[in-house]
Parts: sequence; C-alpha cells; structure tokens
Amino acid sequence: MPEEILTLVKIPIAEIEGWIRTKHVLPKFLTNFSIEGNMLVLYFGKEPDSEKQSGFPKTHNLISRKRRAHRRRNRMKTRGWQVVARVINSKGQKCSIYKPFVDALQGRGTLNPEEQMKIVEKILRSNRNKPSETSIQYFLENTIEYLQNQESLPTPEGNQTELDNSGLGSA
Repeated sequence: MPEEILTLVKIPIAEIEGWIRTKHVLPKFLTNFSIEGNMLVLYFGKEPDSEKQSGFPKTHNLISRKRRAHRRRNRMKTRGWQVVARVINSKGQKCSIYKPFVDALQGRGTLNPEEQMKIVEKILRSNRNKPSETSIQYFLENTIEYLQNQESLPTPEGNQTELDNSGLGSA
C-alpha cells in the first residue's frame, strides 16, 4: 500500500475575516459563516441586532455545522443465506457466519488460501455482490475461524448417546 503524506493547515475564522476586511469594505459584524461545497461563506451585518431578524447566531456564539460526508456503505447482500452462528471474531468484531461459506469450506483443509478465496468470491458474486479484496478476506477469515473453533470443541454426541440410552432404560 503506497504511503501518502498529508499537510494539515488550520486558519482561524477571525484571521480570514480580517484578511477579507482589508481587501473589501464590509459591514462591521461577522454574523455567521458556513462551508457550502468547497466554498467558505461569510455573512456580515451592520448591527449585532440584525441577527434576530435574519436568524443568524451572534458572533461570539458561532457554531460551525459539520456536514456528514455522503459515503457509499459497502454492504454485502446476504438475503436468503441462513445464519449458522453469530460470533465475535479474533479482532473483536461481531459477525455472522453464513451457511454457504460453511458448506463450501468445511472439511476442505487441503485447499490453499488462493483457492479458498476464489470459493468465497464465487459465493459472494452468486448473490449479485461486487466484493472487494477486503470483503472476501473478511468472510473467509471469519468462516475459517468459526470452523477451527468448532473442530477444537469436544463433541457432546458421545455424552448424548449415554444419556439417551440411560433414559430409555429407566422409562
């Protein structure tokens, strides 16, 4: 992954206001400011009382509103897939383990990681997803982790058989 160096510059609004005032003849009071798109918008008024009429907050009570970025969420379509288990993975994330992945990867310990990734990608694409490399890795790692935990747990089948036999004899 290439490294990127970013430079952060913070300029106080009062400094920008002073710089704008030196270039232009403006009313005495800054009544409001906001960011619209990639533009800084400054509102000037002649009197501080004009805020009541215009609805702008007072200069000393200015609150900058942060707009939430509209980002597309990367959600995988899992409709129709049966949830086998809900677990917390090794990274502390709550995740669901889906039956198609368990069926495809269970008992196939001989597959190399590339083949496993191809299987998971094929399953995701079959449900009209466009999975990224990280999404494929996420589903693969969680399913493998779940399967390893299931193999390491002792199976209670032997104990159930004894209980069932003893229950039948006493009935």
